Amino acid sequence: MNQKSDHLLAACDSNGRSTSRWPAAISWMLLDWAASAFSTISITLLVAYVEKIVFVDNVWGVPGGVVWAWTLATAMLASALVAPVLAAWADRHCSHKQVLFASVLVGSSACLFLGIAPPEARLWIALLIGLGTVAFDMAAIFTGSLLPSMTSGDGADRLSAAGFAAGYAGGAIALVAATAIVTAHDALGLSTAGALRVAFVLVGIWWLAFSLPAACVQFGSVHTGSTQASSGSGQPRASTSVGELIAFARSLGAGGWHPLGTMLLGAVLVLGTVQTAISQFSSVALEEFHLDPPALVRLVLLVQLLAMPGAIAIGWISVRWSRQVALSICLTGWAAVLGLAFLVNSPGHLMALAILLALVLGGVQSVLRTSVAVLAPAGRFGTTFGLMQVGTKLAGFAASLIFGAVYAASGHPRGGLVMLLVQLLAGWWILSRATRER
Repeated sequence: MNQKSDHLLAACDSNGRSTSRWPAAISWMLLDWAASAFSTISITLLVAYVEKIVFVDNVWGVPGGVVWAWTLATAMLASALVAPVLAAWADRHCSHKQVLFASVLVGSSACLFLGIAPPEARLWIALLIGLGTVAFDMAAIFTGSLLPSMTSGDGADRLSAAGFAAGYAGGAIALVAATAIVTAHDALGLSTAGALRVAFVLVGIWWLAFSLPAACVQFGSVHTGSTQASSGSGQPRASTSVGELIAFARSLGAGGWHPLGTMLLGAVLVLGTVQTAISQFSSVALEEFHLDPPALVRLVLLVQLLAMPGAIAIGWISVRWSRQVALSICLTGWAAVLGLAFLVNSPGHLMALAILLALVLGGVQSVLRTSVAVLAPAGRFGTTFGLMQVGTKLAGFAASLIFGAVYAASGHPRGGLVMLLVQLLAGWWILSRATRER
């Protein structure tokens, strides 16, 4: 076995001993597999439930798509407020895995309560969607923060790409199972709304069940040194989580702008664009092309199935050539998707656009996750990913808010996509600068 492969299979525990990492690697990939069920349901059945059942006929004075956009914007803002403090606390107490499972428990419970709440409980449904979305974001932070403790170098590229590929596979299978329940609602003696609520319960159980193997393995040390004495990067630890955040932010600007700071800034702009675009493309498909929920599900399943080999291919390109080449391919594809979105005028064009999106969807997230992981200072993995998440959510909050405002003013959701393209190009320019600095 070559040295590069060893990075995926072995790591050192807190005492420096080499330990087999296959169980940890598989359990870590299952975290992506489990959480992606919530992601795929959100952009298909959940958005259809919100727009076609709960908030149909402008019951709050605006289209259901506007309620959806602003609900997600609120959730992004909440994530931005919670993420950095929670991540810094996890670093100080070396509790990344504990916070990860608390996030999974909250998110899966939100799905279960979505199944219990009647469609008339509109405010509660909006709150539960926001809570589930925030929990999903927190789980992503602490899944990412475990990556540097397991592998490094080319192994990080491989494992990150494999995790995203597993996520697309798991999300697709969960979506098929949930859609089968909705399709068979008559045979099950359920209304369409009732079947959708059962599907949300299934997602909650799926998310929790497939996350449990990670509770049974040791991922390695995500923290170096005393939790009180040192940050692992040669700097003393603050006595509070807020102080830890301030100290880390200052360290990024000490002696000139740190490459990690530049990388984080570019990453948050790109990821904020990607996450907003993913959540809003479903709304565009429902409103502009009048797709029914089964057609939307088929479209998303196509994206999931193509995104899985796409993520693996981008990971291979990162190892074979460089992360910069892989990232440039992904960002070129994303710019094309956002630009061409203004030109599509038929379901066939929409399908072609979905195929292009699928090929670069997971790759850009995988490459950026790895790029940040290899630059994160020891002992501050949680804080690093927390800052990336807060920036991503603030960028996504602004994009979603503007998207919803343009939609409400014009009556056409495609108008908001121009802001996403501008944000993507700005992030791309900053990431190019980060590469030059390195």
